[in-house]
Amino acid sequence: MSKILIIGSTGQLAFDLIRVLKGGHEVIGSSRADFDVADSPAAGSFIKKARPDLIINTAAFHKTEECELNPERSFAVNSLGAYNVAKAAKETGAKFVFFSTDYVFDGSKKSFTESDAPNPLNVYGASKLAGELLTSAGNDNYYIIRTSWLFGIHRSGKGHNFVTLMLEKAKNGETIKVVGDQFGLPTYTHDLALKIKELIDKNAPAGIYHMANSGPCSWHEFAKKIFELAKLAPNLEQIKSGDGLSKIKRPEYSVLTSENLKREGIKNMRPWQEALGDFMLEYDKK
Repeated sequence: MSKILIIGSTGQLAFDLIRVLKGGHEVIGSSRADFDVADSPAAGSFIKKARPDLIINTAAFHKTEECELNPERSFAVNSLGAYNVAKAAKETGAKFVFFSTDYVFDGSKKSFTESDAPNPLNVYGASKLAGELLTSAGNDNYYIIRTSWLFGIHRSGKGHNFVTLMLEKAKNGETIKVVGDQFGLPTYTHDLALKIKELIDKNAPAGIYHMANSGPCSWHEFAKKIFELAKLAPNLEQIKSGDGLSKIKRPEYSVLTSENLKREGIKNMRPWQEALGDFMLEYDKK
């Protein structure tokens, strides 16, 4: 049984990581109330006392709009914070897991593997790419997990995920405008947690792994499926990226495919439509 520290334990992904991993491992959590990952001495002190075998860092500054407005905080948490924890993990002999994003890519082709060159278009993507580089600089025993379009049952500090936001807007009778020209992979945090457990239990080699539910779609297609499963019929309009209020550059295509999981004999995650169906069943019970 390994001792696993999950940083950012009040978050959406951390919620599912805790419930998936606690069956076979000793899991402890920390939040920003315990320490800020951007504070190197505080991070090092906490980790030294905890002495985990594995550290999973889910702490992130990930509201894309806010990252553009506050790049200093974005890089402090997503980049320097990654280095601080990776370095502290190495000093205690722990493996380190860092989460990155499809936004490290520029959308210049239909899909991206781990070996494709990153080229982020916005501050969030740039800060996460810097976090990847600093993770590998701070600790050679690491997993960098790139994922995309997360949705989960637990409401985090970020507030809504896309699914719960769509459901709330529909129930409020709002006209809903969703872009139809950005394509990616919706990812259920419970499925992601299970795949990470598989990677850990298999003791796969260190490196970068792409993990997302399978089957590309646009945000508009994603919204349509949400309403279909929820048996709702709101006024849903498809718009283009340039028509929205946000002027932040986002990749047109950010579909993640994995060469490295295949190499290790680890299956891809199931289609996002199936995952969304299971999410809706749990959501309806709340």
